[in-house]
Amino acid sequence: MSDNQQLTVVNAVPEAIVVAKKVNALSRLFVLKPSNLELVSKATRQEGATPGTFRDTSTNESFKEIRAVILFEPLEQRELYRKGEYTKESKLCFSLDNVQPHPRAKNPPALYCASCPMGDANWDKWRDAKAKGISGDQLSALLPACRKYWHLFIANRATQMPHYLNIKGVSVKPFETAMQNVARLFQMIVANLRAEMKAGKAVVMPESISDIIWKISFTMYPELKNGTWQMGFKDFKVMSPEDAEAFGKIIADINARRAAGQVRSQEATDAEEAEAVVAEPAANATQSSAVAEQNKQIQI
Repeated sequence: MSDNQQLTVVNAVPEAIVVAKKVNALSRLFVLKPSNLELVSKATRQEGATPGTFRDTSTNESFKEIRAVILFEPLEQRELYRKGEYTKESKLCFSLDNVQPHPRAKNPPALYCASCPMGDANWDKWRDAKAKGISGDQLSALLPACRKYWHLFIANRATQMPHYLNIKGVSVKPFETAMQNVARLFQMIVANLRAEMKAGKAVVMPESISDIIWKISFTMYPELKNGTWQMGFKDFKVMSPEDAEAFGKIIADINARRAAGQVRSQEATDAEEAEAVVAEPAANATQSSAVAEQNKQIQI
């Protein structure tokens, strides 16, 4: 080919498309993926999981205690399984707002959670039966099949790593009681801000729980009560202005990533873990059962 001849490129890809594809690929690669934390129960079938510890379900790391910060407002949610089954297939209904069943719910019993015959409406029947002296299995049968739980987006105070955490079952009441400690600290923070305002300082008053909840840290720990592991909460403290500023930046970063679609949602995390459980080879079923039976005997 002579020096005067030019090389013709056929079907050249416009530079803008190349750049866009590169940006999209990098965005998918660096999506923030908060992992789930769980309190491991006695009946766990997860090999290597220790009952009475907190476990990162992505890495299988275990923690005796976790110093935590709630980054965003807790969400009240619900779920309904077929009796005695807790698998992806047996999940009949769920709600991520405790108002209506999620559009992907398989078999919602009602249009609204408040009117659901499987939900909190059954508590009145349970209380009446208990007052009449009914107990044991007869009383347990009246418990709402669809139970509420609290979904949290938290960060590890030490590592600042983000996690999703669901407060379920017997841990719900201790969590709701513990949040009264947080409410008292809210009042203290607001009172201090008002005092600074009166002193002529420029301050920004919180307008919602989201503006203030991440300024408080606490310790989560496991408690064994009546043979069941539940979450305990203690040592509630207001962070120093410097530490609070650092967590404020974390929240701003997460919000920016969310707006760009670069934070894996609770639904995506739950779905991924459900698929992993379903995909577990049948050959491990006997081994898993043995692990679960062994774990039932473990006391920490």
